[in-house]
Amino acid sequence: MIEAVGVDIADVERIRKALDRWGDRFVERTFSRRESEYCRKHRDEAVRFAARFAAKEAFVKCMGSARGIPWNEIELVNDRSGKPRIELSETIRAKLQSRKVRRVHVSVSHTAHHAVAFVVFET
Repeated sequence: MIEAVGVDIADVERIRKALDRWGDRFVERTFSRRESEYCRKHRDEAVRFAARFAAKEAFVKCMGSARGIPWNEIELVNDRSGKPRIELSETIRAKLQSRKVRRVHVSVSHTAHHAVAFVVFET
C-alpha cells in the first residue's frame, strides 16, 4: 500500500551557485561522503548534486517535515546497473519503521538544466 508520494525538481544552476558560494560547507551538510565522491567524479558535478538534492527533497516531502532529519543521512546511491536507491541512517530508518514504511522507491532524471526525483513510501 502506498503511504506517501513526494516529487521535486531542482534547478541545476541554483545548485551550482550554492556549490560556488558555500563549497564544502554546503556539500558536507547536505550530502554524504559517498554522494560527494560520486558527484565530483563527473564532468558537471552540479547535475549529479542536483539529482541527489531533488531526491532528498522528495523524500522529506514523503516524511511530511524535515524536522530532525539531517539531509546528509539520506543517500541517493546507484546499484551496479545504475538503478538509484535511497539508503538511510539508523535514525531515519527507525522513523520509517514507526510509520510502518517497509520500502522506499525512488526514480530520478536530469538534463543539463533540471533534475527531478520521485519518491514513494510503501507500507
